[in-house]
Amino acid sequence: MKGTTIVLCSMLVASGAAAQATRTPAQAVDAFHAALRNKDTGGALSLLDRGLVVYEFGLVDATVEAYAFRHLPFDMDVAVATQWKLESRRVGGEGDERWLLSTYRVTGKQADGTAIDQMTLETAILRRSGGLFRIVHLHWSTSDAAFQARAQGQRSQEPAR
Repeated sequence: MKGTTIVLCSMLVASGAAAQATRTPAQAVDAFHAALRNKDTGGALSLLDRGLVVYEFGLVDATVEAYAFRHLPFDMDVAVATQWKLESRRVGGEGDERWLLSTYRVTGKQADGTAIDQMTLETAILRRSGGLFRIVHLHWSTSDAAFQARAQGQRSQEPAR
């Protein structure tokens, strides 16, 4: 685990460029989605707070390390295979703590050829540190039960780290 943590920390330090351009909460979330689409692991991780907790489709990644090694690769694969059209967004909070509520129309195809056409809801909580917003919590959900089952099934087959 120590080696894994060193690799993760190296990626976070080496990829600060993505985080450098995120002065607003919306910029941070949009940059995170762009990093996923570009399969830019370092860029995605640079936008996440060390205290990250992710809730996705009924599953939890309780640490940034758990997300990086168990879930981030799946999110990148989905991001590459789909188009996310922002339908609505609300922003709130004040000072160094902010939240974004976004709704996306997600279309594309799964690796097995199954069509994806769903509404995905995203809650993001961000914290400002050193003038930059980083994501502390993400929660994604969809009403597409079949997609949720596929996502849970793929993740449950992965070895725990």
